Parts: sequence; structure tokens; C-alpha cells
Amino acid sequence: MATLLLIVIFTGFIGLGIPDSLLGSAWPAICEELKISTSVAWTITTPISCFTLLSSIFSAQIIEKFGVKLVAFISTLLTALALLGMSFANATWMLILLGFPLGIGAGAVDSGLNNYVALHYKASHMNFLHCFYGVGVALSPYLMSLALSFMTWRWGYRYASIIQFLIAVILLSSFPLWKVHDKTQPHSIETKVDYGSYKEVLKTPICIPVCLVFLACCAIEVTAGIWATTYLVDVKEVSKSDGAFYLVLYYVGLALGRFLSGVLSSKFSLNKINVLGLISIGIGVIGLLLPIKAVFVAVFALLLIGLGVAPFYPNFSFLTPKHFGEKNSQKAMGVQMVSAFIGIVVFPSLMGILTAKMGMKILAPYLAILLGILTISYIFYKNFEKKN
Repeated sequence: MATLLLIVIFTGFIGLGIPDSLLGSAWPAICEELKISTSVAWTITTPISCFTLLSSIFSAQIIEKFGVKLVAFISTLLTALALLGMSFANATWMLILLGFPLGIGAGAVDSGLNNYVALHYKASHMNFLHCFYGVGVALSPYLMSLALSFMTWRWGYRYASIIQFLIAVILLSSFPLWKVHDKTQPHSIETKVDYGSYKEVLKTPICIPVCLVFLACCAIEVTAGIWATTYLVDVKEVSKSDGAFYLVLYYVGLALGRFLSGVLSSKFSLNKINVLGLISIGIGVIGLLLPIKAVFVAVFALLLIGLGVAPFYPNFSFLTPKHFGEKNSQKAMGVQMVSAFIGIVVFPSLMGILTAKMGMKILAPYLAILLGILTISYIFYKNFEKKN
């Protein structure tokens, strides 16, 4: 039953990933149809991220009251309804408004499932979990590229919504499976135990460096994901459908990186895997900085960036009980999600503001700056870890 439950959780993380890459892959087409500037993407992504952030902050209380299984089901259902609504939007304000339920649906389930796997499974399982997130975010640009080739971007959202509804049904059907850890784990997050406090989490010395790593890795992952298609369309002059398809390769890199991290975690330390990730991001950023017109160079560079940033989020999520203690892990996960979503809100939005003044060519140097922030944050974390 534990293995079957893990498969269900993996499926839930596909659902978590599906909405995250839709807007980026569809954005050039949306801008053309709705006659809006490409730089205003932040007005849509910011509300989504803010409500995801709000949902993450209260995730511990929500999960303590309703349980992980119910939160995962309702959250997935909420995102399915939001995506369906977005497919009928004919103005920017409608996309912004529908971003609220989309964000709320993402935050609690992300925090809850991460903590559940961290408590009950292995590091490899955590990486495989996020590999399936990569499957979800890779699936959406592929669906969007099909929609743009034969119909409109609206059908890409409808395809994604149908898949979300199916995943919600799977989660609902899996409710009896969640009892497996109630019997074997005294600290199952489905039972009434002492969950610690946010004050204890924030007073933990390693909290700041860990949160900085979450912030920086998410800033890179989401900035590249949102703006890669527009970059390829505007700078490399590919078609909108091709741009959406090439974004699939970025997310393939993300999924592949997490799969490889899961496989390698039994043979190598998480530190070595993370360092390899930094090197891969660095090579990818250099590839984007090269003054070469060839599209395949930029696409391969994006794949390397996805491959490199992949292990940070799952590895640091898995280490949460170690860093903060099992009692505080759910609330610590919420704090880490807050840091992550600050990276998700601030840096992609700033990229949007910069593109309005400097154009899409700013993407490569901008990612280089974010890589610098991640590298410094990780060094800070490792030095802190050695001293404590």
C-alpha cells in the first residue's frame, strides 16, 4: 500500500506542475489575441504567486485540520476549475482574477506533499516526486504547442484542465490508502500530534541560509520557465508554436535532472549533486550569453539550466526534518515555501519590468545574476552547516 500511495502522490505532483508552465508557453499568443504588451505578464503571475504564498503560510494549520489527502484533492480540483475558466478569458483582468484560486490550490498541496514524503520516504523518492512535477510542467508546453498548431491557446488550457480533473478523481479514489502510515509512523501528519511552532522554526540558526537557497533556485527555475518562450520568439525569431514546443525541452531538463538526482542520491552525497547542478546552470547561462543566432544553442542551454536547477528544491525539501526536527517540519516547510515564492514573485516580475525597457535580450545576463545569488547562498549554507 505504501508503494501504491507513493504512485498516487507522484500523480498529484504531475497535477501540481501542469499549471506552472502554461502561461509562459502561451504568453506570446495571449498577448497577440488580447492585444497586450509582453511585459505585463507579471500582473498575472504575481497574484498567482501571492496566493500560493498565502496558502503555503497557512498550510500547516490547514493540513492539521483537514489532512493531506483532502487538501491535495480539493487543491487539484480548484486548479482544474481555474484553468478551465482561464480558457474562456477575454481580458487581462479575468486572467488575474482566476489566478487567485490557481494560487490557493498550489500552495497547501505543495507544502503538504513535500513534508509527507520527507517524513515517510527516502531522498530518492523526494527527487522522483519532483521529477513528476517536471513531467507536469513539460506536458503543458507540449499540449500548448499542439493547441497553437491547430487551434488557439485556449485549447491548451482546456487540455490541461481535463488532465487536472482526472488527477483529482485519482486523488479522491486514493483516500483509503493514506491510512498506511497512520499505523506505522507515530508522527504521521494525519494524526493529532505536537506540530511545533513558527517561532521555533525561525529561531533555528540554519533557517536563513536554507531559505535563501529556496529563494534563489526558484527564482532561476520560474524566470526561465516564464520567459523562455518569449525569448525564443522575440530574440531567436521562432514561431509561437515552436517556441512553446522548445519550452518542453527546458522542462524535460528539469524532470531529467530530478530523476538523475534520485538515482544518484544512493551513491553520491546531496552536496555533490547540488554542486553539479550549479555547474550545469553555469554552462547553460554561458550558452545563452554567446552571440550565436542558432536556435539549438539556446534550446540546449535552457535544457542545461533546467537540468542544473532541478535537484535543489527536492533535496532541500527532503532535508527539512533534519534541519528543523520532525516536530517542526510541516511549519518549516511552510516557511521554506514562503521563501521560494518570494523568489517566484519578485524575480520573474522584475524580469518583466526590465524587458519593457531593455528587451528580451536581458534574459541571459539576468539569469547569470540569479546564478550568482544561488551560488553565494549555497556557499553560505554549507559554511553554516559545517559550523553547526
